[in-house]
Amino acid sequence: MINLIKSNRMENLAQALCTVIGKVPDNPISSEFIGIQSRGMKQWLSQVIARHFGVCANVRFMFPRQMLEYIREQSCASQGAGASELGLLNRDMMAWAVLDALMAKGSESARADIDFIGPGTYLKHDDAGTKAMALSHRIASVLDDYQVYRPDMLAAWGRGENQAFEDPHALWQAVLWQDLIKKGVSLPDQMQACVGALETGAVNTTALPQRISLFGISAMPPFFLNLFNLLGRKMDVFLFLLTPTHQFFFDLPSPRQQEKAALKNKAVSELPEEGNPLLGALGQSSRETQGLLENFDYDEPMGDLFEDPAAMPGDTHPDGQGVADMLRVIQSDILNLVWRGKGRAEDPIAVAAGDDSLAVHACHSPMREAQVLKDLILDALDRDPGLCPHDVVVMMPDIEAYAPFLEAVFSQSPGLPFTVSDRRRRSESLTLSAFLNILDMKEARLEKSKIMGLLSCPVIADKFGLTMGDQDLVSSLFDAAGILWGRDGAHREKILGRPYEQNSWTFGLNRLMAGFALPEASTVFVNDVLPCDGFEGLEGEILGKAAHFIYSLFKALDLMDSPGTIREWTTRFRTIISDILAKDLGNDGDMAVLLNALDDMEKQAGQAGFERPISFCAVRLALTAKLDVHISQGSFLSGGITFCNLMPMRSIPFKLVCLMGMDAQSFPRTGTSPGFDLIRQNPRLGDKQERQEDCELFLEALLCARLRLIVTYTGMRISDNSPVPVASPVAELVDTVKNSFVFPQGFQWQFAHPLHPFSPDYFSDARAPGYFSYSNAQCRISRSQSTRNKGQGENAGAPGFCFRDPDAHNAVKQQASEQMPMIALSDLIAFFRHPVRYYVMDTLGVIYPEPGQVSDEREPFRLSGLSLYDLGSLAVENREDIDLYSLVKAQGRLPFGKKGEQEWARINDLSEPVKYLAQNELPDTNPQILDLCLQTETCCITGRVTDVYDRCRAVAGFGRLNPSRLLTQWIMHLAYSCVEEHPGATVMVGQDPKGKKPAVRFQFSAVKEKPQARALLLDLAGYFLDGKASVFPFFADLCFHLVWDLSSRNYDLSASSLSTALSKCAGLWRNTFNSPGESFNRYTALVFGQDNPFSDPLTLEHSGVLDAGLAVYRPMLACLIL
Repeated sequence: MINLIKSNRMENLAQALCTVIGKVPDNPISSEFIGIQSRGMKQWLSQVIARHFGVCANVRFMFPRQMLEYIREQSCASQGAGASELGLLNRDMMAWAVLDALMAKGSESARADIDFIGPGTYLKHDDAGTKAMALSHRIASVLDDYQVYRPDMLAAWGRGENQAFEDPHALWQAVLWQDLIKKGVSLPDQMQACVGALETGAVNTTALPQRISLFGISAMPPFFLNLFNLLGRKMDVFLFLLTPTHQFFFDLPSPRQQEKAALKNKAVSELPEEGNPLLGALGQSSRETQGLLENFDYDEPMGDLFEDPAAMPGDTHPDGQGVADMLRVIQSDILNLVWRGKGRAEDPIAVAAGDDSLAVHACHSPMREAQVLKDLILDALDRDPGLCPHDVVVMMPDIEAYAPFLEAVFSQSPGLPFTVSDRRRRSESLTLSAFLNILDMKEARLEKSKIMGLLSCPVIADKFGLTMGDQDLVSSLFDAAGILWGRDGAHREKILGRPYEQNSWTFGLNRLMAGFALPEASTVFVNDVLPCDGFEGLEGEILGKAAHFIYSLFKALDLMDSPGTIREWTTRFRTIISDILAKDLGNDGDMAVLLNALDDMEKQAGQAGFERPISFCAVRLALTAKLDVHISQGSFLSGGITFCNLMPMRSIPFKLVCLMGMDAQSFPRTGTSPGFDLIRQNPRLGDKQERQEDCELFLEALLCARLRLIVTYTGMRISDNSPVPVASPVAELVDTVKNSFVFPQGFQWQFAHPLHPFSPDYFSDARAPGYFSYSNAQCRISRSQSTRNKGQGENAGAPGFCFRDPDAHNAVKQQASEQMPMIALSDLIAFFRHPVRYYVMDTLGVIYPEPGQVSDEREPFRLSGLSLYDLGSLAVENREDIDLYSLVKAQGRLPFGKKGEQEWARINDLSEPVKYLAQNELPDTNPQILDLCLQTETCCITGRVTDVYDRCRAVAGFGRLNPSRLLTQWIMHLAYSCVEEHPGATVMVGQDPKGKKPAVRFQFSAVKEKPQARALLLDLAGYFLDGKASVFPFFADLCFHLVWDLSSRNYDLSASSLSTALSKCAGLWRNTFNSPGESFNRYTALVFGQDNPFSDPLTLEHSGVLDAGLAVYRPMLACLIL
């Protein structure tokens, strides 16, 4: 008989458990056995028991199935020789046995009566064996479910009663099962034998538990309930059942069932009795469990442990002043089966104006969900001094999908203590990830980034004696050697069908080794290999360690070439682990998990009699699946905010419960099953249904919230802002709330958040209630965007784009007054290339990845960008009689084959005119480098002035002399003028920016007086300091074309003149034929948004762009000679 203890509150069940285990059993030193359904419940119960008794010891927490298997093992051990010699049929062992049957299909050893209808068609064209491996695991999973939910069907199959099934899937599964029970004993057979032995007294009960407590169970398979009921005859079995209501609700219909009954025009007396709509819609699993319990004789040894949340002053909300809030009213209505609404027995009740106990937030992405939730938690902690981070739990359907966003958001200032639980162990383990990444290399292109990613893993770097500081050197050496991808020519032939070694690992390593052995700057080929120079001494030792890793990796990949048995594969994997992964005290646990997984796989395959050779792809799939079952649990309830999966039976009470990812696509699960699953085809009461389980999870989360429930979901698409449906359980909750309450004017509990966290909706004085942010960085971004339209401070009256951040500006001024700013000449040049980008990156700390970058791991088909400029510059600077083409080709810097010859010819066509003109314009002497140190009362400018000759500066470059390069040389020219006593001009040779001439010569004339050059450079430095505090509205290309056109009319700033100038340069803001316009720059778009400062003359003047362009370019154009 089962002792049943029920309550709607987990705390009351926990106190009842302490009362039960406080009664000393006959054997006082016997262990206390507690059945749980999640490891988080184990952690929470351990803390409750420790607080009650002062210590929690000699308590064994097990899952119900583990507990039954433990009892079976103990009973078999006590029977001695009478116990079965076969092992228990578990999911992993059956997977190998099923795989053996699938691989035998069509062979001489195959059974003729096993006809895999459906699966047989799926297995066609499965040369790698991955389909068979995946299918065997699905079949084994289905058969394992049969052991729990269809033991009677398996018993009939075991007796050979499979002819009664008309379903063809049942026929082959029955025959397959008959083969499986020859290799192991099923759980139903073992448990029935165990219970029979207990009843006959054939088992020594001293080794068995004297008392079993099944805690927090809200649903259990009928087979397990029956077994525990039978065990209750020999030992005390307590079932602590969490149930939402104290009333009988087995036959409570859902709202949809009631609507169907009403549509059939049934009489009022025939209509199903009304109950709470939420419980009817979400509590089907609880209803079925209650119905199943009525089939057993049970005793209720304790009194009524139910408590009405609406009548409990202990959980009064800090802003509720003792009045029941929305959350507690909903919980109370579920307890009392109340359907509240207009025209029903219970009328809607009024909501207090400050009630925030229940809220639903729609966002645009998981990242925005994390940002919004952090602000809500910070607000809750700020408003309630009694609320601590460990009182907050955040649950979601898929923790793996949300973990990166949670860690990124909650780690930023202001930081909150938090832990992420329920992740796959390999997601958090560097050792497991490194091993699986090594296996992934077998089918990879062996790109340089992936190899360097492996080498950067500490467990691999430590094995080969490489420190984190060595990674940059190794990467630069690989770059210098021209390594891109591919092991060698043979490896590339398997992928592309053509063997060539250029830019492969063999190509690059040979160059590096030759470069270490030969003198620096050697241009002598050694066996058709051009040595790679630029390193020596200890750098060679680091190169040797990196090469050792590369060759060890290649050796490991060779081990994966040929198929092998499971024993052979586990031996190979252990060799790889020993050769490449380091073992120390920090990764002992992860290494044990990995080695144990190999041992278990070998053991289970041996028990199944699987001795066939399989491919690498198939065994990797099996090993990965085995490692995925290891879940990290050590950080649950460890003191901070707990992030975890929304799992069954995790109804642990928290003051603040948050649910993330509650959109219709993610929750509830659809529960897809294979077509041969007989449980889905013939459902029974108490069957596992994922959708019903998820609805029950949502109901339990609602009931375990003590103060507040916050729900977030992706409710709008990030691309077009179109709505995304919310999860059906949340929709049920929303409908119930709308029908159950009357809201005051302006009350809001459903929120649709803006796309960006820096939206003015969070920071403006007129923001709506419920929209706020604690992020200082987002506030600064929002202020930099919005204050331009408010006319604040020094920009009053300017409606345009004068962006100023007063806080940052004052901070820079204060820093200037306290400590003289040091400005590097290189920083000054970098600033004027794009002041807006510099401000966003340096001041706001926002750095975007460069869009449109071509991966440097693919051979170039057409040289462009930096690679074209580097080779062109090399051709321009080459004044010796050297076969430059052969050297560049041997360095792997040109496309392969004929295309490389064509690209080099194109480079020569572009570089020869520049080279010829440079030879005529530049002196033959070697240039000098001058040091600049310009110190004034406001700042100190330091740097190095290059390309200085006796009478002038002269620069020759392969690139076009565009405005950005001219501005760079202008800054260098001013610095040169400040250093030299009698400075000369600056001569520039390069390609024509307009493309009309093959090469051009520009010149900056000498500045007449040194103080004038000094003043101009200090002006630029002042703009630099201002640009660090607020956006300096200057764009190198656009402003140059604008000022150049104005200079042709003697800088006439009339409206007509500005309109003419805008007509010639405004198109560069939106788009050009060859490249996107300035407004498409991500940094510009972040600050300017959809605003166009070049739209009309008035906007141009108010924006500050005109003033900035004239201030920078007007002095430069006065000295520019074309």
